[in-house]
Amino acid sequence: MTFRRKLLTVFALTVFLSVAAVALLVLAVTRSAFEKTEKQRTAALITQFQREFTRRGEGVARRVEAIAGSEPVGRMATALNGATPGASTDSAEYFELARQTADSRQLDFLEFLDGQGKIISSAQWPAKFGYPDTGFESLSASSGQDAFLKREELQDSTALGLFAVRATRVGERPVYVVGGQRLDKNFLSALDLPADMRALLYQNRGDHFSAESLLDPSNPGNGSDPARPAEKFAPIINAVLQYNQEVSGIVS
Repeated sequence: MTFRRKLLTVFALTVFLSVAAVALLVLAVTRSAFEKTEKQRTAALITQFQREFTRRGEGVARRVEAIAGSEPVGRMATALNGATPGASTDSAEYFELARQTADSRQLDFLEFLDGQGKIISSAQWPAKFGYPDTGFESLSASSGQDAFLKREELQDSTALGLFAVRATRVGERPVYVVGGQRLDKNFLSALDLPADMRALLYQNRGDHFSAESLLDPSNPGNGSDPARPAEKFAPIINAVLQYNQEVSGIVS
């Protein structure tokens, strides 16, 4: 090989390596910028979802607050406060009050509880009146707080709902109003989200992932769309179940 050919070979190799290095650098910078943009966009979408979810919770709290201050509930609280402390109170006249009020206020769940946590009237399970509601450690502590998630026991199943608790201001013995909306596909479909975002809800009912527990309003059934199999979300959901904290990841 002549000197000229060696020189051309070294020059060509130098140019090739320089171009390759620049291309790799541009690719790395572009990928980093793209990932940063995607993370910012994802964070903005999550913030918007959380804002919308909070707005729906505030709507539930306002309805429960209005019920607690309504005239029928005030009359009930007055009657219960007029009863002898410790005496058994006849709640038969209030048997239908929770159901009627829930229908008029567009709530899926509604119960009236006395100061000891006993059910005076229940919209979702009327036969529970007179029994204690074991879903709260302290009604007074829950009253006035922001809306929260709660699993509600029904007659033949359980349901997840967004709840709020408010107390009446009549007499020394409060009557607590516990109301909520069911979290299901209809709830998710009603969320005002960006066009390129969808919200899914996984109802944790066991230690292992179950496709039937993943609610997707864009699918006719739970995980039945072959183009969007629910099993692809299993790694993220299992990580949340294992570490009990927020987890992010890419689902292809």
